[in-house]
Amino acid sequence: MASPPEREVAALDSCFRSLPADAQLQASAMASPPEREVAALESCFRYLPADAVPAVVDCVLASSTSSSPSQLFHALLRSSPPSQREQQGLQAQSERHAAICHAAALRHLLAQFDSPPKVREALRLLLWRVFLPLLRDSIQPSHPAYFHQVIVMMCDAVSDTGSWDLLGATIVSFCIQSSVVAMGLSTADANSMLYQSIMEADFPGESLSRLLPLSNSSSVLASLLVDMLERQRTIPTSQEGAADLDALVQNLTWDLSKLVLKMFTHAQEYRSCATRILLQPVLISLAHVSCVTVSFGAVQHKLSRFGFLECIWNSCISLFPLGPGERLDAYSILSLYLSTLKSGHQAAVLGVDIVQEFDLRNVSEFWDELRMGLVDKDSLVRKQAFYVLTISLSIFTSSSGNDSSQHSSSRSSAALPAQIKANAGTTKRERWANNEAKSLGVGEMDQSGGHCSNGQDRWKVFLLLYEMLQEYGTHLVEAAWTHQVVRLFESMPQNDYLNHTSRGAFHAQMESWEGILYWMAVLWERGFSHENPQVRCLVMQSFLDIAWEHYKVRAQIIPRGFVLGPLIHGLNDVVHHKDFGIGGAYNSKTIKDVERFFRTYTQNLAKCDRIHLVWSLASAAKQYSFGRAGLMTLASCVASCTHQSETNDVPCAISGKAATKCDGCVPTEVRLTDLLDVLWILSERSKQHFNPKYRLKVCEQVIQVVTSLISATEIPLNQLLHFIATIPREFTDYIGPLRVVVQKWFVQKEECSAGNTLLSKLIDFPATFVSQKQNEGSNVFDDEDVDAWEAEARRWARTLLLVTSEEEHLKRIFGFLEAYGYKLFEQCSSGDFIPTKFSIIVLSFIEELEVRQRKLVYQSNTILRGGSDRVNGLVLDDLNKMLVESLSLVLENMVAFSKLSCSVFWFRDVENKDLPHSIKGKLGGPSQRRLATSITSSVLQGIWSVRCVSSVASWCNHYCSGDSVSSAFSMLWDFYLNVTHHSTIATETGAELHLAAYEALAYVLAALSTACSSQFLEFVEAKQTDQACEFSLDILVTTFLDNINHLLTDGTLTRSRRSVLMTWKWLCIDSLLSISGCYSDNESQVKRLEPLFSDSTLQCIFLDVIESLENAGENSVLSILRCVRSVLRLLHLNMGNRKFTSLGISYEMMMQLAKSSWILHLSCNKRRVAPIAALLSAILHPAIFSNLEMHQTNEKGPGPLKWFVENLLNEGSKSPRTIRLAALHLSGLWLMYPKTLRFYMEELKLLSLYGSVAFDEDFEAELSENHEARFEVSMLAQSPDREFTEVFINTELYARVSVAVLFHQLWKQIKEKSILETEEALECGKLFLLELLDSAVNNKDLSKELYKKYSSVHRRKVRVWQMICVLSHYVEDDIVGEVTSSIHICLYRNNLPAVRQYLETCAILLYLKFPTLAEEQLIPIFHDKGMRQQALSSYVFIAANVILHSRQSVQIYHLNQLLPPILPFLTSHHHSLRGFTQLLVHSVLSRLWPTLHLETSEDAIFERRCFQELKDYLAENSDCVRLRVSIEGFLDVFDPNASGTPSGIFSSRPEVSDFECVPVSVMERVIEFLNDVREDLRQAIAKDTVTIKNEDLAVGEHRNLEKGEESGSEMVKTGQDVLDFQKKITPHRDSEQALNLNARGHSGIGDENISRIISEMEEDDQVFNLAVEARLHAAETIKQSRQELIVVASLVDRIPNLAGLTRTCEVFRAAGLVVADKSVLQDKQFRLISVTAEKWLPVTEVPVDSVKAYLERKRGEGYSVIGLEQTAHSRPLDRFVFPDRTVLVLGREKEGIPVDIIHILDACVEIPQLGVVRSLNVHVSGAIAVWEYTRQQRN
Repeated sequence: MASPPEREVAALDSCFRSLPADAQLQASAMASPPEREVAALESCFRYLPADAVPAVVDCVLASSTSSSPSQLFHALLRSSPPSQREQQGLQAQSERHAAICHAAALRHLLAQFDSPPKVREALRLLLWRVFLPLLRDSIQPSHPAYFHQVIVMMCDAVSDTGSWDLLGATIVSFCIQSSVVAMGLSTADANSMLYQSIMEADFPGESLSRLLPLSNSSSVLASLLVDMLERQRTIPTSQEGAADLDALVQNLTWDLSKLVLKMFTHAQEYRSCATRILLQPVLISLAHVSCVTVSFGAVQHKLSRFGFLECIWNSCISLFPLGPGERLDAYSILSLYLSTLKSGHQAAVLGVDIVQEFDLRNVSEFWDELRMGLVDKDSLVRKQAFYVLTISLSIFTSSSGNDSSQHSSSRSSAALPAQIKANAGTTKRERWANNEAKSLGVGEMDQSGGHCSNGQDRWKVFLLLYEMLQEYGTHLVEAAWTHQVVRLFESMPQNDYLNHTSRGAFHAQMESWEGILYWMAVLWERGFSHENPQVRCLVMQSFLDIAWEHYKVRAQIIPRGFVLGPLIHGLNDVVHHKDFGIGGAYNSKTIKDVERFFRTYTQNLAKCDRIHLVWSLASAAKQYSFGRAGLMTLASCVASCTHQSETNDVPCAISGKAATKCDGCVPTEVRLTDLLDVLWILSERSKQHFNPKYRLKVCEQVIQVVTSLISATEIPLNQLLHFIATIPREFTDYIGPLRVVVQKWFVQKEECSAGNTLLSKLIDFPATFVSQKQNEGSNVFDDEDVDAWEAEARRWARTLLLVTSEEEHLKRIFGFLEAYGYKLFEQCSSGDFIPTKFSIIVLSFIEELEVRQRKLVYQSNTILRGGSDRVNGLVLDDLNKMLVESLSLVLENMVAFSKLSCSVFWFRDVENKDLPHSIKGKLGGPSQRRLATSITSSVLQGIWSVRCVSSVASWCNHYCSGDSVSSAFSMLWDFYLNVTHHSTIATETGAELHLAAYEALAYVLAALSTACSSQFLEFVEAKQTDQACEFSLDILVTTFLDNINHLLTDGTLTRSRRSVLMTWKWLCIDSLLSISGCYSDNESQVKRLEPLFSDSTLQCIFLDVIESLENAGENSVLSILRCVRSVLRLLHLNMGNRKFTSLGISYEMMMQLAKSSWILHLSCNKRRVAPIAALLSAILHPAIFSNLEMHQTNEKGPGPLKWFVENLLNEGSKSPRTIRLAALHLSGLWLMYPKTLRFYMEELKLLSLYGSVAFDEDFEAELSENHEARFEVSMLAQSPDREFTEVFINTELYARVSVAVLFHQLWKQIKEKSILETEEALECGKLFLLELLDSAVNNKDLSKELYKKYSSVHRRKVRVWQMICVLSHYVEDDIVGEVTSSIHICLYRNNLPAVRQYLETCAILLYLKFPTLAEEQLIPIFHDKGMRQQALSSYVFIAANVILHSRQSVQIYHLNQLLPPILPFLTSHHHSLRGFTQLLVHSVLSRLWPTLHLETSEDAIFERRCFQELKDYLAENSDCVRLRVSIEGFLDVFDPNASGTPSGIFSSRPEVSDFECVPVSVMERVIEFLNDVREDLRQAIAKDTVTIKNEDLAVGEHRNLEKGEESGSEMVKTGQDVLDFQKKITPHRDSEQALNLNARGHSGIGDENISRIISEMEEDDQVFNLAVEARLHAAETIKQSRQELIVVASLVDRIPNLAGLTRTCEVFRAAGLVVADKSVLQDKQFRLISVTAEKWLPVTEVPVDSVKAYLERKRGEGYSVIGLEQTAHSRPLDRFVFPDRTVLVLGREKEGIPVDIIHILDACVEIPQLGVVRSLNVHVSGAIAVWEYTRQQRN
């Protein structure tokens, strides 16, 4: 080997000398054998740089005579360093460096081989034994440079030898094999990769056993490909090995592309590895090679760049629908692909010079997936999709140019009238929005007269709007949205761009209506789901404000998926319906606008397409949950779709093409039955909102759709019946609002013939229903089957009476009843389903007629027997009689069959049988009969036969009384006797049969309770004749109780079945006790049976009730409480006027009843109207309420009724329904028994002060729908003035109004002396009045003088004085002094006008009632110079009204006495008192001027002139006239006859506010007028002040900093003089000295004292001077150490933010803080947060209007003005370098920095944010920016 050149030897010598001494000695001492040379080299590797290794190797070879390069190579190869994975820290770093140097030495030695075969073999060994271990150890995230160095060195070694094929057969093949094994690919997949099949087989075994992980092998392959691509560009094609390199690149590209595609189909970690590591190198490789060609044997395969792109796209297509993670991976793949192209390889996709095989631009699915990604719920997916769209557009638009501009249209001024008007708005907010839009860069896009000229401009608008919605603050969205949407719609082509398909999908995106609206749908959908409600409202309103009718059929191009999905979901948002439900109007502006849109959207649709759209819309009610406003909106949208266009419907064939164009597919056919199903669900959903008006509106919309699109005859009858059942009955019953519409839908003109399909189905329904089997081959049935039959029959009966309009139709129904009734007993066996179904049909028809009759009675409040009200053209009474005639004919057969069926109840030889598994395994739900299936069928047949006979007998009894009816009632009485005397078999089956008998008995007794007295008397007389013992109803009840109680307590029935029996028990007792209420005739015969119930029996029932109340279930509540009510009524009838204690119902029993019933009330889960009303009428029964013992409080506590009322009202404070029903009942009882009022003063006060804003929507619905609720409410004691109080029944005022009406009616009765308890009532009224006055004066809350408007204290004050005004009539001479004293105390206190007006009203009423008190009390008050101005205003108002409304006999006297003291207040310094007095004096003079007689007076010329001048001035002065005009009508509100009545206080006048029914007072109007005038004056002064300050700032701009410093020093000097003067005075000590001097006189002062005093003063001066100097020095030090940063916070309003900024600026030594008003520094809250920071920080005051001038001034002084704001051009805070002299501008808390200030900023910075919330508090933002400035200055 030749010697190296001199410079290399010099370098080697330098490196050698740099080695440590021991290494030099070791290297010098090396002998010639290779081992020693290797040892010497290895000792050098740890210290030599890698670049010096070749020189050291050459030196070693030169110094050795026996070692050749080959020998040294193999020696070094055998001494390969160990793995470094076990090493750590510095040791691992040293070992890595040594390994690199070792490899470098081997590579250098390899280059010196002279034999090519030896070189290739040595290279192979080098790759396997050195580079592969190095690669395995070097692939670590923390050492990327080490890994890159190994790759470069390995490729250099291969490049030096040109053996690129060997690299492919070794390292590349090994990595490919590692990837295949790691992924678990099949043999077929593996064989598709070239290097999987050509890998060398003789590589070391230990390497095979240690295959690389997938990520490591991928990293090696990717790095190799990148390095080879770089070498390929630099190596000439003629150089040796260039062809092998090209082949290796192509082969590796092929394998990696296949590997990437396989990884895309595997799990997420594999896709991530492919995306992060492999994809980009493959794309770069394909960008340089148009087509890759590889050979598998004799077969060649090609891979073009476009083919690979298509494969990538197909992989993404398969990933998109799999899930959120897969979608994110697909977008990541696309983003990487497009980013690679964007980096300079656009030709790989765009294909400038060749015809493309696959063009991603024109793949429609690509744009569809992007749209889906932009509206994905996952924010990461949205960001990735937006990035893909952005980079795609930057690539595609750069190649396509602007060739689409020719298809754009001219600006259309009629497109968006509403938004164009908004764009040209003149309001301050609109101007600000337009300026803000320009600051965002919008102005850069205005290239063609203010609108988009081509698709590229439209893309810019879209990207801006989407970025606004996705990233920026609310105010930026508001600024950009309207402006850009208008531009986008104005630029839409007037003629549809129909040839966009020939130009490609990319051009169609923004060059056609379809494409533009699809992308606009993305913006709308994103806006509808925005986090900020203001943005959601803005976007929704902008969509609805578009004049879609101007676009004609183009509105139908809006994607159907957007309309059915995001739009409907967005309309469900409550923020769009702020005016919904106001004033009982269930509508909103949004609903009206969306109706208009859907009418346009469906204008030209064919009927089949319209049906499909309606079905799709209505299906949303089934899939999603809608709120009140949302459900109403959905119903309105559905109804709007049925709006017919002016032209005829387009045929379905033509419409199908339109549908294909708009939606991509023809809508599937929708059957009318499916449509009715979804409409049924929509109607059913309205039930969750109880308000009847709301439900009516929804049902109206549903019925409109049904009548427009569906023919009733085309729907199966069963489905039709189900649909009608969802419509509330009150809407289709007599005078129901939907009755006529539904009837017209059922009975159309072409359907009135005899062959009417629907009517025929309804008439044939009974026969079909009765004969149809539930289960083929089986006649058994159970309760579930019967319930289903009953529901179906009821639906049929209701629909039948809606459809039927002809008499012969009903005759066919009656004929069926007669025919089946005759065959009932002859053909039907026991347990058969036919008799049961027949009974159900009969019963359902009768119940429907009863319901309709009750509705008529409820509506007209009259009984319709013989009336003329018609239902469907039939006289209701005639219809009932026709049914009675038919039923009377078959009643005897029905009775006979019933007797036979009832025999199942009396079986004696019944044993327990196995129960069905459905009963044994049942957990929860309704209790089932524990009987065998066959017995259950027989039992149900018996129950329904008895029910049918009972119902038919009761129905017929109202219209006729024949033998059949009498026999039916006789059978019912016999059944009753059989049940009560039947003894239960001691088995579970026997007990179940007996329970079933009691179930049937409940219906029997309900029918018997409606029978007339003569029938009962005949039955009793017959029984008394046949039996030896006396027979009476009392005995029947006693026997019944003994029998059923025995069944309840013998333990045979299970617990759930005992609960069922308890329900039937109380229903039976309720009916038994109601029998006595039927006897109004035959009184002489009834007397023979009196009493119907003995006292002992009633007591027994009473005790039974008490024992059962606590454990009763909700189903038994009504029946038990009705029993209580009936028992008390019967006891009262039996004993007349005797007290209840003589009956055994003592104080203790009533207390137990009250407590037990209260426990029952609390146990009920829902507060229904009927149970609450039944509880009130039962416990607070009128008969027992008059017993004073039940109210009095004794040593045991309050009386039973008193205790009950207390608990009821306390619980009612949480339940508006409870307290309103209690107020209704109690007010009626107290009116009947006024003497009980004295026990309930606190309760009356609670009712008077009660107020709850809760609105009980379902209260009215229950009253209208629930017959039980109406009945129980009717049983309550009625209000004294029902017509007046019912107006407030569902408001918080009802309790108060009821009490007010009670005392007002009592007062009227007292005046008329129409009640016996006049004195008691008067005393109770006085007592309650004094109680309220005492509370108003002394109560902690009611006596407060400081309280907020509309607060709870304010409300309670209003309520108590409203009630006092009503009670003012009760004031008599004995309490008038106490009452007026309390009123004066309250008048003197500070009270809001709403409270004060009731004080004034009460005082006026008292002075009008007691005229002499006016002079005695008011004149001294007017003469009191210390009286408050507010109180004086009230007294002036009182005096004026006393003068105006007094009786004529005392009016002149009041005028002479009260007017003169008022006149001085015309000159009061208090503006409100002065203006108020002017109004009242003018009113008095203008009305009573003739009564003064000043014109005829000859003596009082001066007085007459004064009053005349005063009157003229008040009448003609412009300010007085303005004041009177502003309160016109308010002075005449007071009416002495009505102001103290409930109707006058709780008025419905227009000026009355929603707040506690309080009208606006005169004083409020005066104060409002004066405040408006004062505010105008204040604004004018403020404007002038700002102008002056701005002028001062402008003048002061020429002042330099030196003058400022001089003025500052003068200020310090002045302050020093002041401090000197103040410091020399020690207040405490000097005051004592002064006192001593005054006491002793000047003569007593000696020279010693004077000198001592002077000496002390000089010492103080010296100490103070030192302190001042130190302070000045410290101040100068602080000033010099301050940073040159000024924070401008004039736009910040909130005190906590200002205080926090002050503290932050002081902590970081800012130069100053600028605020809008320095007076904030004195605020307590500010000082609490700033902790004296304002004392150490210069704070400057700059008003908001002067900020611009201040910033311009600071810029002139050399400062840079930086704004902290999110704008389109804001720079991230962490990347921004602050200038040394900076003014930092902070924005408002919500709006940010205004546009006019943004324009003068030098730069804007923003804080990078990673979370969902896109804004920070202004104090926090400012603190972060100040710290970033400080950090930069510190560095």
